[in-house]
Amino acid sequence: MSVTFSGSATLKRLTSLLGPIVSIAMLLVALWLLHRELAGLSRAEIVDHVQSIPLFALLLAVLFAGCGYLVLTVYDAMALRYLGKSFPYWRSALISFMAFAVGHNVGFVTLTGGAIRYRMYTLAGLAAGDIARIIAFVTLTFAVGVSALLGVAFLLVPVSETTVHWFPPEAFTIGGIGLLLFPLAYLAVSFLRQAPITFRHLRIPIPRPRFAIAQIAVSVLDISFACASLYILLAPGLDMGFIPFLGIYLIAMGVGVASSVPGGIGVFEAVMVAAFPHVETAVMLGTMIVYRLVYYVLPLGFALVLLASHVSHQHTDTIKRSSDIVRKWLSGIAPQVIGAAVFLAGIVLLISGASPAIESRLLLISRELPLAVLELSHLTGSVVGLALLILARGLFRRLHGAYLTGVFALLLGMGMSLLKGLDYEEALVLGCILLVLWLARDEFYRTGSVAAQRFSTRWAAAVVLALCFATWVGFVSFRDVQYSDKLWWQFAVDAEAPRMLRASVVTTVAAMAFALWKLFHSLSRATMPEIDAEPAEQILEVLTSAHNTSANLALLGDKRFLWSDDRRAFIMYQVAGDSWIAMGDPVGPEQYHAELVWAFRELVDRYDGRVVFYQVSDRSLSLYVDLGLVLAKLGEDARVPLSDFTLEGSHRAELRQALNRVRKGGAVFEVVPRAAVERIVPDLRRVSDSWLADKSTAEKGFSLGSFSAAYIANFDCAVVRVNNEIVAFANLWPAPAAAELSIDIMRYDRNAPKGVMDFLFTELMLWSAARSYLWFSLGMAPLSGMERRALAPLWHKTGHVIFTHGERFYNFEGLRRYKEKFGPHWEARYLACPSGWASVPLALLDVSRLISGGVTRIIGK
Repeated sequence: MSVTFSGSATLKRLTSLLGPIVSIAMLLVALWLLHRELAGLSRAEIVDHVQSIPLFALLLAVLFAGCGYLVLTVYDAMALRYLGKSFPYWRSALISFMAFAVGHNVGFVTLTGGAIRYRMYTLAGLAAGDIARIIAFVTLTFAVGVSALLGVAFLLVPVSETTVHWFPPEAFTIGGIGLLLFPLAYLAVSFLRQAPITFRHLRIPIPRPRFAIAQIAVSVLDISFACASLYILLAPGLDMGFIPFLGIYLIAMGVGVASSVPGGIGVFEAVMVAAFPHVETAVMLGTMIVYRLVYYVLPLGFALVLLASHVSHQHTDTIKRSSDIVRKWLSGIAPQVIGAAVFLAGIVLLISGASPAIESRLLLISRELPLAVLELSHLTGSVVGLALLILARGLFRRLHGAYLTGVFALLLGMGMSLLKGLDYEEALVLGCILLVLWLARDEFYRTGSVAAQRFSTRWAAAVVLALCFATWVGFVSFRDVQYSDKLWWQFAVDAEAPRMLRASVVTTVAAMAFALWKLFHSLSRATMPEIDAEPAEQILEVLTSAHNTSANLALLGDKRFLWSDDRRAFIMYQVAGDSWIAMGDPVGPEQYHAELVWAFRELVDRYDGRVVFYQVSDRSLSLYVDLGLVLAKLGEDARVPLSDFTLEGSHRAELRQALNRVRKGGAVFEVVPRAAVERIVPDLRRVSDSWLADKSTAEKGFSLGSFSAAYIANFDCAVVRVNNEIVAFANLWPAPAAAELSIDIMRYDRNAPKGVMDFLFTELMLWSAARSYLWFSLGMAPLSGMERRALAPLWHKTGHVIFTHGERFYNFEGLRRYKEKFGPHWEARYLACPSGWASVPLALLDVSRLISGGVTRIIGK
């Protein structure tokens, strides 16, 4: 079956490209402006200014940056208090620091920082809805503070004191008033309204006035410290007070954020250079480099030190026992932090390859090594930089192949840094990143292919931006060298401009070749997988390692399969509408699960579908969180422990009476082994047809078994006979890895005695316990366990109302009460799907279509 893409899908793809295209365009414009400003400026002038910055000013800048990050940790603490969550400050501070340290460097702070928060707060037990509210609260707090500060700066500072004379004074006045309206309106709402604001499905509590004022104060303090870190470095060359400087800083920061360029690099600098024409360009750029190191690189380095100390202590038992919670959280974000560091290492190598080496070191190494080694090491170092940009994506995904290749690439990069110009500082940075990567090696366990991984549009844009920036650095560094065709063929120790040209072209060509290979590789696989007749024996072999009895639905014959490379594990799924719905968790040994869910996500993404995992267990939730999916509770699975199951005691009186009553009526229980089931299929079909007719219903599918001779013959079958005639039956689902048993199709005819279901369940539990099964699953009670608290998600409150008052449509509460009498343990089951206000309802609608066999049958039989 071939795949055709609709016009809306094409429009969606084109729209998704718009953001990266704008980002690249903004960076190119910023680099052009910087190139114009740098005319006549030498690299030595910038270095001289960097070296001339007073030590006291540098220490103050570090202090202000540290205070700023300390204030940043208050964001999450306030968000948790706003939600009414009891959470130790040091834990939220760790999460907040990691999120901001990575987000500031990688860019897309709300997304990258949000992903880290989502991962770490999920591990701490917070619900997805609460985490989304924390992220929204942090974003809102920052926005309110920026609006307040910029508004004050526009109103209080005369235009004559600023350097943006091209704006009329009225524009500052109007802009300042407009900006201040936002925080003032926010404060007014907190004073005048107590009831939550409801927007569509969202319920937004209103903070108390003191809390709203604290939000603005924290944001203002954070931004002021960040600005002060740069201001103190620039102060000797400025003829401007802190407040007007803060206004320009905020404008530059806003343009950098709007560009979506990682860290706003290049864009932020271009705005600052343009806004301060009276400050020497060398002074401004030298200061900006130091500021980047202080406010961006240093915190990321500290985050890496935290990770390094954490993973290096994993093998020390005493420390391990005393820091379990911290290790668990740091492990959760190690791939993101290390991936960001490796991406920056790639940029360092690219910029190094585009910049002139230190002359004295170059002469020293040229006396010891042949010219060919110098040329080759320079070219190889740039290619390794590109490789690190690509490998960083695999490290984010915890790929073991990316870890191994990354170790080799960093080692090679260190060697090339030394060979091409004795850049030992650069080699030391790469070595530190390599050390952290090696210490965290256990976090990279997924077995997927590094080359076959899918790159998002934003990641591809980030690689393009890095290449553009490095190329620009090269042209700026050698702008005094007049271009000629002969440069390409000049090979000499001092021929650094030709080396830069060759390295830039080779890395660009390599990146384009990789992109084309990915494109053709993707197109070559653009065929929808068919439903194959998978060998039952192969499926049964994998089912021996199943942890959930619902894995036996793989034998139903209505699903597609995504197999691991060695066919020892699989995901079973089907497509309905735009939804690609996986039934349950991956089936097979757990070491395959992570790679399978990523492979499924990427398969769905190739067809622009909606990825859905239906009825997943709480044991595997971190897998779906890593995919960026949100979780919606579907209900709870009733699992009866069999290790001490008995009919003794008053609490089992009802079961004993039902069992004895049916036995006295002549009923006999028996489990027919799989090999003998084929002989009784006609009797089972008779009972099944009678049951369907009495219930006025039809066969279901996907998540429920349907009667067929081929399907039923795969399992042992429990039967109830009266006068030697089968009157009830149930096929048995085993889950050997969990020592669990459950039933699938359970049906009885008109001749079955009253209470036959209780009789069958009780006999099966006794039979299972005698055969060393530890659990018996009674299946899921839909919408069971939903919260109705004031701050519970809307989905929970809706589900609770339906559970309590929906008996007209389905006996939700009665089903839970029936299962409760067996004394089960209740375990939650979830739906995992992309975020969006309509995503869960649409996914459930498509699931219902699969189960019922079509839209019309959802409301029919």
